[in-house]
Amino acid sequence: MDFVEVPVKGLRKMLVAEGLDPGRLHVHLSEIGSGTRAHPAHAHDGVEAFLVLEGSGIVETAGSGRPIGPEECLVLDAKIEHGLFNPGPGRLRYLVITAP
Repeated sequence: MDFVEVPVKGLRKMLVAEGLDPGRLHVHLSEIGSGTRAHPAHAHDGVEAFLVLEGSGIVETAGSGRPIGPEECLVLDAKIEHGLFNPGPGRLRYLVITAP
């Protein structure tokens, strides 16, 4: 099987099987500094997963928050307003996986 390289935020390399639409699954690596958010809470189509690699954070959904830490993954319906906050200390590194 052959693979093609697809540029992805935060990753050195992502390879996708040739002929497969890379838009079927969105992946990127993000980092949030202590006391900050990546962006305001938002909603969109699909299913979204946050996999924490380093640090800890609060996944905010529908007005409530759920702690998440290293080697933990949270999967949610992305149509519900959601966001991720890093209460600190230190950075929060996490992988985002979205399926439309």
